[in-house]
Amino acid sequence: MSDDLELWELFRSVARDGDAAWPALLVRLEPELLAFARRQPIGRLRDRDDSPREISSRVFARLYARDYAAIRALCASEPPPVLRAWLRVIVRRSAIDYMRDSPEFERATAKRPDRWISLASLVSGIAAPAPDSIAQQRRLVLEAVREMVRATAQARAAGDDALARLALEWKISRLHVRRLATRGEQLLAVLVAVLEGRSQLEIAAQLAITRREVELAVRYLEELLGDRFADPSA
Repeated sequence: MSDDLELWELFRSVARDGDAAWPALLVRLEPELLAFARRQPIGRLRDRDDSPREISSRVFARLYARDYAAIRALCASEPPPVLRAWLRVIVRRSAIDYMRDSPEFERATAKRPDRWISLASLVSGIAAPAPDSIAQQRRLVLEAVREMVRATAQARAAGDDALARLALEWKISRLHVRRLATRGEQLLAVLVAVLEGRSQLEIAAQLAITRREVELAVRYLEELLGDRFADPSA
């Protein structure tokens, strides 16, 4: 609580004093942003050492833009939001922008415009009526994973040959199918929570699992969906 009060005071100082108070907020906020940035589902970009700092830089740019408009709006909010929840939203949006600006994302969307390469791209938009909207992609992915969990649960009882047939049908590795067979319900629950915009800490608390288990589930989902939807005929 004391940390939140300290951060609030720094934000209010920037809203009141502008550039004179900005450096103090930068110093205090950077560790918080880096911690949030490291947990973002940005696919292969998570393997880059500089990704958290790139995301944090984008957050600072958002906060600084238009004479600290975002900070002034935050401090004028009634009632005030939960500060760290507000920060997580800003970090998530900045992570999505970072991912979309990467050459990997540009190559993927040029090859197949409706193909997503990360869970981050599924939590980035507002529902829209267009058939290719992010909202539709969320539904399709969620329906696909639900069906895969159901099918692997049935196939597991029939033995390894049935699981192997699913791998061939879905054009994915047997490792993905084995994961679905052994922890499919957990993967599905994590996917639902990610699409709802929950942080990894919130998901861990909600599902009564460790944060490490959440991190692994997100990684497995990234790999599974990347393979499952990589083929345009899938």
